[in-house]
Amino acid sequence: MLESGSATATVRGGPRKARRFYRLTAAMVGALILAGAPPLSAEDLAAEWVARPHLSFYGMPGMIDMPSGEMLPDGDAALALSMQDGRWRATLGFQFTPWLYLSHQYSYSEGFWGDSSGGESDLHDRAFGFALRLLPETRWRPSVTVGITDIAGTSVLGSEYVVATKAIGERLKLTGGIGWGRMGSFGGFDNPLSFLGDSYETRSGLDVEQRRQPASDQWFRGPAAPFGGLEWKVSESVSAILEYSSDAYEEEVARTGFERESPFNFGLTYRPRPGIDIGLYSLYGSSFGISATFTANPTDLPFKGAREPAPPPVAPRAGSAVDLSAWNLPDRQIPASAPASIRDAVARGLEGQGMRFDGLEIRGSVARVAYTNTRFDAQTQALGRAARVMAATLPPEVETFELQPLVYGMPTSTITIARSDLEELEFAPDRIWQSYVRADIADAGDLAFAEFTAGAYPQHEWSVRPFIAPPYFVSDAPLQVNVGLDFGASYTPAPGLVFSGVYRQTLAGSQDDWDHDSGSDLPHVRSDITRYEKDGRSYLSYLTAEYFFRPGPNLYGRATVGYLERMYGGVSTELLWKPTEGPLAFGAELNYARQRDFDGGFGFRDYDVVTGHVGAYYDFGEGYAAQVDVGRYLAGDYGASLYLSREFANGVRFGAFATRTDVSYEDFGEGSYDKGIFFEIPFAWVAGIPSRDGYAAAFRPVQGDGGARLDVRNRLYEIVKDFQDPELRQRWAGYWR
Repeated sequence: MLESGSATATVRGGPRKARRFYRLTAAMVGALILAGAPPLSAEDLAAEWVARPHLSFYGMPGMIDMPSGEMLPDGDAALALSMQDGRWRATLGFQFTPWLYLSHQYSYSEGFWGDSSGGESDLHDRAFGFALRLLPETRWRPSVTVGITDIAGTSVLGSEYVVATKAIGERLKLTGGIGWGRMGSFGGFDNPLSFLGDSYETRSGLDVEQRRQPASDQWFRGPAAPFGGLEWKVSESVSAILEYSSDAYEEEVARTGFERESPFNFGLTYRPRPGIDIGLYSLYGSSFGISATFTANPTDLPFKGAREPAPPPVAPRAGSAVDLSAWNLPDRQIPASAPASIRDAVARGLEGQGMRFDGLEIRGSVARVAYTNTRFDAQTQALGRAARVMAATLPPEVETFELQPLVYGMPTSTITIARSDLEELEFAPDRIWQSYVRADIADAGDLAFAEFTAGAYPQHEWSVRPFIAPPYFVSDAPLQVNVGLDFGASYTPAPGLVFSGVYRQTLAGSQDDWDHDSGSDLPHVRSDITRYEKDGRSYLSYLTAEYFFRPGPNLYGRATVGYLERMYGGVSTELLWKPTEGPLAFGAELNYARQRDFDGGFGFRDYDVVTGHVGAYYDFGEGYAAQVDVGRYLAGDYGASLYLSREFANGVRFGAFATRTDVSYEDFGEGSYDKGIFFEIPFAWVAGIPSRDGYAAAFRPVQGDGGARLDVRNRLYEIVKDFQDPELRQRWAGYWR
């Protein structure tokens, strides 16, 4: 936060604000230093300049404070940090489709509210935004985008716009657009949309109480104003930006004394390598700003090549010599007259490839093996390696392999492949799609060869793992993080029956500084999170008995009892109908939950509730999926939840969700209704080594009591879908890895 009109930068707001300023500045400078990787060629940087535009202070594709008509490359994820006089912003963005960009922004404005909100002088604001491309750029036509910067926040940053951008040659981009809201507050004119009705002619002013409900009735209302700018590529890594802004900063001028002396902004951005931008700006003739943005695409590996051991070669029949000793497999197939030796060899081979042997059955020329994948993120990679183990060990007479992957001892599907196809296609240039279309994916039914599984049970595991987890958002502590260790153990005495638990030992976190108390009029089913964080820094995360079973074809069942999650214990039951092929699935869940004590021990509080939902799941293909749940939530409210997600072939997943119930905006309080974004990142993608682990997080603007759900582990759709189409089809390339 730089002092306006001062020749020397100073920090306002005392030591706490100073430390925050210096930390963010140091992070940006450090990013610049770390970005000093070997430079790319001029051709690569020139292509990057066109394909990956800069992000504005709103974290949207844009210039400085104004948006542009561009989109990021499909699938790009972005982190944008920016700071100017008395305010800073942090934005997570995601190019959800080639034509839709989504963002979640957290912003801080010093002294914005004064004393109007009960002594809370600073504004801590969360907002969702989107940009929708209407027309792509062509040789003669600009790209055209429509967007909203604040869909469901306080509307302090609320703007809507239509903007176009055109590249002229290899060094110049021109942008022009029309804005409403904040972007229509300077140099405006009558709303060109007023022909749609009189309601478009006016826009109500900012009201503190408006934070309790969405401002959709204000979108594209009131005066409009033009904005524009140009970007000139000075060199392969440096760009200069000139911007005419239509944002008058009316609220900041009136509330914080911000000085806006000019509508023109100027900036220089430095791109040391693709995906990293550092910017320095002169803003509104009165202050300076800095920014750092980081973008990456899940389809781009952080490393070159895979780091897991290569799979064993396919051992063909007819006496071909293949040395398999390095993989702990026999040099040739075992005769059918030695069933015990076959079973032992298959078990050793699977274990050597990171899988657990669960059963084997041979009937004439057909062999069926059941296994549990404990190593590979991609189920197809485990499938391919299990098939190679079978080819190396089973008698030559066996032609058909039936592979039956299990999850918690429950069969998920049966993938049937011909042994001759495995032998024929190992080195074929089109082996990926050829092997997929020749495979048959069908329902697994129940585990029908229990006599072979006796030696596989009981099973037991234990683990010690580090964790890093952001707790639920509260308005006065938006960036808190917990780190520590999870101590876990599980015991599986029989297929489908699992006893497990995790104790979480928090080692670092600043929750003791929280002073946020819930003022919710609803039962405090989630809003007392600060009490849990203060009284139970280390706690029993869960301790449950789970039973997974198959009640019929395409049906899956789960029953869970115990301490279900951090805040609740009880009983949870679920039934899922999901065909092995096809995009549609249905499920139903019924729970009885009782609230746990704040200290995270074995005690309970007085509150209990019966909750449940019926849900529909639909996979649109290419990684896009939707889920709709309807039912009763923890506070006793009724409503529906919508989840939209995109999953890449490497397992990286992004998505957003929203829940609306019969709780009024006033009763829900700040945030109006439950919504947020989530992501999942497999460690296998980050580190390049086989792993079933990963990092997952969900971010909400604020955690309220309305629309809150029980956080039950191992919901059936999530643990079953990876073993069936279309997930198998999307990740089939892993079959040959």
